[in-house]
This record gives sequence, C-alpha cells and structure tokens, in this order.
Amino acid sequence: MVEQVRRSAGAELRHRRLSAFTQLDTAAALDAAARLDDQGDSPELPLRGVVLAVKDNIDTAGFATTAGTPALREHRPLLDAPAVRVLREAGAVVLGKTNMHELALGVTSDNATFGLVRNPVRPDRIAGGSSGGSAAAVAAGVVTAALGTETGCSVRLPAALCGLVGFRPTVGAYRVEGVVTVSWTRDTIGVLARSVDDVRVLDRVIRSSAGTPEVSRHPGLRGLRLASPRTTFRQGMTTALRAVFEARLTALEEAGARIVESDLPAGAWEVSGECGLPILLYETSRGVDRYLAAHATSLRFHDVAARVAAPDVAGLVRGLSGGDIEDAYAAALDQRAHLGCLLRGFLEDQRLDGIIVPTSPIPAPRPAVFDESADRYWATFRTLARNTHASSLLGWPAVSLPAGRADEGLPFGIDLQFPPGTDSALLSVARACEETWRDAGWRPPTHDEGEEW
Repeated sequence: MVEQVRRSAGAELRHRRLSAFTQLDTAAALDAAARLDDQGDSPELPLRGVVLAVKDNIDTAGFATTAGTPALREHRPLLDAPAVRVLREAGAVVLGKTNMHELALGVTSDNATFGLVRNPVRPDRIAGGSSGGSAAAVAAGVVTAALGTETGCSVRLPAALCGLVGFRPTVGAYRVEGVVTVSWTRDTIGVLARSVDDVRVLDRVIRSSAGTPEVSRHPGLRGLRLASPRTTFRQGMTTALRAVFEARLTALEEAGARIVESDLPAGAWEVSGECGLPILLYETSRGVDRYLAAHATSLRFHDVAARVAAPDVAGLVRGLSGGDIEDAYAAALDQRAHLGCLLRGFLEDQRLDGIIVPTSPIPAPRPAVFDESADRYWATFRTLARNTHASSLLGWPAVSLPAGRADEGLPFGIDLQFPPGTDSALLSVARACEETWRDAGWRPPTHDEGEEW
C-alpha cells in the first residue's frame, strides 16, 4: 500500500498543473498506508489498495472543507463525513481534497481561488464540474477512485468529459451528513472511477453503512428496454458524435436489448426547466446554513455569499432573497412532483427499464470566460447540463459510461437513468453495457494517453 501511495504522489507531481487538488497530505497518506501494510490481507479491508481523492465539499478529517470558496478556507472539521469514514475503515487511503466549481454551483470547475481544473486528455479543455478535480485526479491516474457530489450533473458530466464512469445513487441511498449541501432534494455523494466494477466495490461499502443494501440485479441486456428520446437530447451533436452514440445503441440491440426511440411525454421537458432553479435558489442558502450550524461555526450563508469569488456563482448566491421565494418554491415542488408522475407513467406505459441519452451533447469545450462573455458562458452551462437535469431533479440513480472518442479525440459519455431505488439493477446493466462496447472494439482511454504536465 505504501508503494501505491508513493506512485500516486509521484503522478500528482507530474500532473500538478491540472489543478486537480486543493489540498494534499502525502505524509498522512503514507502513514495510513504503512499501518494497513502492517495489518496484512484481511477480509475486513476490501478497499486495501485504493488510493482515494475526496471532493472539497465533503468533510475529511485532517483537511479543510472549503467547498472551493474563500470564506471556508480555514474551516477544518474534526470528523470524516460518514461516507469517507467507512471507506477509510474498509482500507482506502485518502491522498487529498479535490478542486471544484465554487460551492458546487457550476459545470466548469473554473475556480477563482484554486484555479481552473484542466482535462487530462486535453489540458486546453475543461474537466467539467462541479466535481472536476475528482474526475481529473482519476483520469490522470493519480488515484484509484474519487468521491464527488451531484446536484444536477456534477459527477456524470466530468466523468463523461474525462472518459470515466460516474455514478450518482438514488437520493438518500448514501448518507450526506458532513457535506456542504446545495439542494437537499437533489444532492448526493457520487463515485468516479475507471470501471463499473470499481464503482460497485465502493458503492457496496458506502451503501451498507447507510442501511440501503443492494437489491436484486437486472439479469443483463437480453430483454432490457431502454428509451432513447431523439428530441432535445440529441440536439447540437456533431455528425461524428451522433455516429458514435448510434453505434453504441446498435451494439446493445445486437446483445439483446430493445432501444425504444420514443420522446418524453408532452410538457416534461418544459416542467423540468421551470422548476429546477426555484428549488435550487430556495434550498442553497438554507442547506449551507444547516451545514454551518451543525459545525458550530459563527459563519452563516450570507457571510459565505459575500465573499464568493467567481462571477457566475456570485450572480446566483447574492440574489437568494425576496418575498415571493416561498411561493415560488412551493410551486416548483408541485411541478417536480408532476414531472415525476409523467416520467414514471412514461416508463410504465412502454414497459421501459430506463432511459439512455448522451451524457452531454458536446465533448469538453475550452474554458468560457464569464467576465468577457456571460451569454456564451451560460449557453455552455445549459448545453452541458441539459441531458442530466431531469433525472437529478427527481433524485433518480444514473451512471455515465465512457463510450468512445470523437471530435478531436475527446471522450464521449452515455448516460443511463433508472427510476429511484433501482441502483443495483442500474449498475448491473451498466456493467453489461461496458462489456458489450468493449467486445465491439472500444476501450476507455488510459491515463498516459493524455498530455502529461
């Protein structure tokens, strides 16, 4: 284990200009690894050998929890968040905390305090956000796996842009104490790794500690029915990217799955777009206040908001007040419930197991500077987050799988979205998709294929 940590530390030095980390403690990681080596092999340490990175909005003893924002630079919780604690108890060693979009409120991980997280495959491109540092650390071969958090697309998007597997469980499946919360109806810790098997190993440990054990698995691809809506989800794709996506769907059909090209129910897309922001605006200030109060700090949300460094995040958090916010929130929750009914009915009426879409309709773009072109920045935001929004809004489990390269060799991800509570079936299907696409001649990128810094 000590040698694994040393290799990870060396890889981080080679890739330091990716800005994947906000904090490192190699000495503490080596000490933890040495203690694990002294214990030898044990069935109680299923994660022995795993070098882990943790997004910087998840409490990790020995590190600050900054959430990527200046006001929390010196905030050092004494205890691990439950998910971190059980992973460490199972033998994982934490190397450091990863860079992120400030307060997890964005999709670029261009952080004004800690720097822009660069994509290990193409460092002139973004890694995605808000868990961009976690994705970059795994994709660059620095760590075995990483924890992120997801409100909208914050695990799946950086996974797709960096060529990784990114998994978000059903909301509530993982405990989220010790996480700087953005939205309690949507937030969950998620896992980023290089394979579905790696994700499943971490998922089992976190899930068992949360009291949400695995349930029966889907038998595989034969008999599986997945909706692949054309309207909206495929808009804006280049010819090359569309060809990759359709080739992957064809491979699934040849393996026994049924792809149903049926669009979502009328009005579902509009409802999704209307209710997301009011829910976020209401829950963010209150969620951050709950986190700060639980840690007995004198800071409150308004103190954090006053010192936000990124212009895009400042524009969101400094407008979280107003007399009609309660009414807007209540109306948005009603819309969200209606959306849930529409999509559950859609799956039931057509006997569907889930939905399959491009995680993002475009590969990793170059950074868009907010100050120079706010319109372009927000257009990029909406495009990158578009295809994952409804599933996260409803708290559904979902997984982005690396599915090839197109458009200048940049990675492309495909997203599986299943109804709540079907996490185990989802991961079983994801594993079958991964095998099918590998058999069809595609393999995920290795970390040494990107440009080394």
